[in-house]
Amino acid sequence: MQDIGPAVATVISSCLDIGDQSLADFYPLFDALFQHSPENVVITDHLGVTLYANPTVLKTKGKFKEHLVGKTGLEVLPHDGAMQKYFDAVQKVIRTGESESILLIQPDNPHGRPLYDTINISPILNAHGNVIGSIAVGRENTQEKYLEDKEIKRREHYQKALLDNFPFIVWLKDKDHRFLATNAVFAEVAGVASTKELEGKTDFDFFPAEMAQGYVNDDEEVLISGKSKTVIEQIRKSDGEVYWAETYKSPVTINRQVIGTVGFARDISRRKQLLSEIARRETEYTSLVESLPLAIVRFDLECRRVFINSYGNELNQSTTSSFIGKTPVEAWNPHITNMSGEEFQLRLQAVMRSGIEQTFEIHGSYNKPSSVFMLKIVPETDINKEVIGALTLTSDITEISQYRQRIEHLAYHDPLTDLPNRTLFNDRMHFAIGHAERYQQRFGVFLIDLDNFKSVNDTLGHAIGDQLLIEASRRLLHSVRNYDTVARMGGDEFAVLISDIANPQDLAGFATKVMDALAVPFEISGAEFFISASIGIACYPQDSNNIEDMMRYADSAMYHAKNSGRNNYQFYSQELTSSVIERLQIETGLRYAIEKCELQLHYQPCVELATGNIKGAEALLRWNNPELGAIGPDKFIPVAEESGLIVEIGAWVLMRACEAAASLNASRAKKLTIAVNLSSRQFIHNDIFSTVKHCLATTGCQPCWLTLEITESLLLQDNDAIRNTLVSLHELGIGISIDDFGTGYSALGYLNKFPISQVKIDRSFVRDIASDQDSAVLVQAIVAMAASLKKELVAEGIETSEQVQLLQQMGCSLAQGYLFGKPMPLKQLEALL
Repeated sequence: MQDIGPAVATVISSCLDIGDQSLADFYPLFDALFQHSPENVVITDHLGVTLYANPTVLKTKGKFKEHLVGKTGLEVLPHDGAMQKYFDAVQKVIRTGESESILLIQPDNPHGRPLYDTINISPILNAHGNVIGSIAVGRENTQEKYLEDKEIKRREHYQKALLDNFPFIVWLKDKDHRFLATNAVFAEVAGVASTKELEGKTDFDFFPAEMAQGYVNDDEEVLISGKSKTVIEQIRKSDGEVYWAETYKSPVTINRQVIGTVGFARDISRRKQLLSEIARRETEYTSLVESLPLAIVRFDLECRRVFINSYGNELNQSTTSSFIGKTPVEAWNPHITNMSGEEFQLRLQAVMRSGIEQTFEIHGSYNKPSSVFMLKIVPETDINKEVIGALTLTSDITEISQYRQRIEHLAYHDPLTDLPNRTLFNDRMHFAIGHAERYQQRFGVFLIDLDNFKSVNDTLGHAIGDQLLIEASRRLLHSVRNYDTVARMGGDEFAVLISDIANPQDLAGFATKVMDALAVPFEISGAEFFISASIGIACYPQDSNNIEDMMRYADSAMYHAKNSGRNNYQFYSQELTSSVIERLQIETGLRYAIEKCELQLHYQPCVELATGNIKGAEALLRWNNPELGAIGPDKFIPVAEESGLIVEIGAWVLMRACEAAASLNASRAKKLTIAVNLSSRQFIHNDIFSTVKHCLATTGCQPCWLTLEITESLLLQDNDAIRNTLVSLHELGIGISIDDFGTGYSALGYLNKFPISQVKIDRSFVRDIASDQDSAVLVQAIVAMAASLKKELVAEGIETSEQVQLLQQMGCSLAQGYLFGKPMPLKQLEALL
C-alpha cells in the first residue's frame, strides 16, 4: 500500500484555500503530478465521478481516458465485483471523511494473469473542511509478488514475535557495535519504550562506561577470532538494579565475511545465590556431620567407603585410611557379633538396588559388653533421583534397648502374676490363626472366671486375694502344655490358648484338667481356701476365624457356664449369642433412629374392590440403618415394644402420618383416610389422646382423615382407661380399626362394646381362600358378621385377581395388598391418585 495518497490530498486541500475552484479546474496540476507516476492514481468528485485517471491506470486497466473520466467505477464496469468493492470504498471515504485501504484482485486484465491491487483512498477537503472528492493511489502486483510480500511480512512478524517472547536479552550489532535489532526484553532493561529507540545506538548510550567497555571488548574478541564466547558478567538495568548474567556472543557471517555480532544474555542471579548458599551449607553440613554423635559412612555404588566421620573412626577404633576405599567384605569391624561383612554388604546392595532404606540393630562388644546400635542404610541420589551410593547412620542405643526390654515386658505382661496380658494374648492369637491357616490346624480359647473370688477379696483383703491369683496362675500353667499360652485378662479372669488340637472335643479334656487343678485347696498364710472356675470355650475355625469373635464367643460361653451353676465348662454355640447381639444392635440403633432421620413412612393403598379407586392407605414404618441396612418391622418393632422406645417412635409416626393426610387431602374433593397402627404401650404408658390431638392441631389434619388400628389383645384387657380413651377418640371423629382380626382371641362381644368402626381380616386367612375351603368359609363368616354389625371390612394381603373375585362375591368391599400396590413413599402414592 502506498502512503502518498493522504499527503497529496492535503496538498490539494491547501490549494483550495485560494478560491472556490472545483477539482476539475486542477486537472493540469493532477496531470503534472501523476503523469509519470508508477502508481495508479484516480481522483473523483464528491459523488464518486472520476475527474482524473493517470496514464498508469489507463494502461493497466486497458481503458481509454474517455471510458473512465466523467463516470463512476460502476458505470464503466457495472458487473465487476472488484469495481463494486472499489466504488463502495470511495463512497465510504466521501461519507465519513476517513481514509480506507482495500485489496482488489482482478482475474481478467490486459496482462492475462490475476493482478493484486492494494489501494489507499483518502478524502480531499475544501477550505471549510468539507469533503469535495477523493484520491485513490495503488500499485498492481502479480500473484507471485503479492504472495512473496505477504510471506515476507508474515515471517518478519513471526521473527519479531519470537524475539519479543524470548525470555532473554537478544541483540544484533554491526562491526561498529551499533545495535541493528533487539527484542522487547532488551528494551525493558535499557529503559526505552520500544526497540526502535535502540537501533543505531551503542552500549555506551545505556550502560555505565566501564560495563559498556567490557561488552565492547568481548565483541571485538568475537569479531577478531570469529569464534563464539560465553562470559559471566554484570548488567545494570535502567532502574539501577544490577544482576548477574550469562552472556553468549557469536560472530554473524554473510558470504564468508563477518559483518557483526549476535548475542543473548540470561539472568543467573538466582543461580549465583544458590551456588553461594550451597557452598555455605556444605561448610555447615561438614561441621554438623563431624559434630554429631553418629557414625556416618558414605558408600559408592561398588560398596566402597568414600567417607567416614570422626565418630565413625572412634567407634571402629581405627583410622580413616584403614577403611576408606574398601568394601565391608574387605574390611569389617571385628566387634560386631550379629552380622558379618558379607551379610552387611548384601543389605547395602539391596538398598542401592531398590532405593528403599533399611533400619536394623547390630550388636557388639565395643567398649562394654552387650552393646546395641541402631544402623540405618539410606540410598543417596543425584538431582535426577538416580541412586549414586548409600549412607549409613549408626547410633548407640544400648541404654535405650535395656529400657525398651523392660518396658516391653511390662507392656505385655501382668505385673502381679507375670503372665502375658491381654495385649500379648491377642498377639499370640494372631500368630495362632496364621499358623492354623497355614497348616490346616485347630486351636481353642478358654475364658476362665474364678467363682466367688470377690468374696475372698472382700472378706480377707487384697493381699490374700493377690496370693490366691498368683497360685491360681501357677496351677493354670501346669495344667496345659509349655507351648500353650496362659494370660491374665484382668481381675480374676484368665484366658488360655490351647494350640494344635486334633478335635474340638479334646478341649474338654484340657478344661477338666484346669478344673481339677483349681479344685485342690489353696493354702495361704496357714489357711485353706476352695475356689472353682466357670470356663467358656470357643474353637477355631469351627466357631470363627476372627480374634474378636473368638473372644466374644468364649465370653458368652463363660457366662452361660456361670448361669448354669458355676464350676463347669460350656462350649460356644451360635444361638447362644447371635440373638442377644442382634437385639442389642437393633435397640442401640433405634435409640438414635429418629435423631439421625433413619425412619420413614411408606404407604400401602386401600382400594374399593368395585371401582378400583384408592380410598386410603395404611402408614407402615420402615427403618434403614447405615450399619445394619434395611431392617424389617418384624425385627425392630418387637424390640421397640420391649424397650419402651415404641412410645417415642409411635408419636413420631402419628405426626408424620397426619402431615401426609393433610397434604393428600388439601386439594381433593373425595378425601383419603390414613391408617396408623398403635401399640398397647402407647395406651398404657402415654396419654395417647393428648398425643393425637396435638398431632391434629400441629398438622391441620382433620380427625375424619385418620384411622387408628389397634390389636385385639388391647381390647381383651377391658379396663376403663382404655375404653374411655377409645370413646374419646371416636367422639373426636377418628375411626378405630381392629388389625389382623381373627389371629388373636377374637370375640364378637367387644365389637359392639368398644367404638369399633372397621375390621381388617388377617392376610393368613385371605391367602388360602382360593385353594382351601375352610379358609373361604371362615372369611365368608367374618364378612357376614361385619356386615350384620355394620362394620367396615378390609381384606389384607390381596395378591391375585382370583382372590379379588371371591371377596367381591362374598360381599367384601375394601382390600389392600401387593396386587394393588406395595408400601411406597408418599410421593409415589401421590402419583397414583
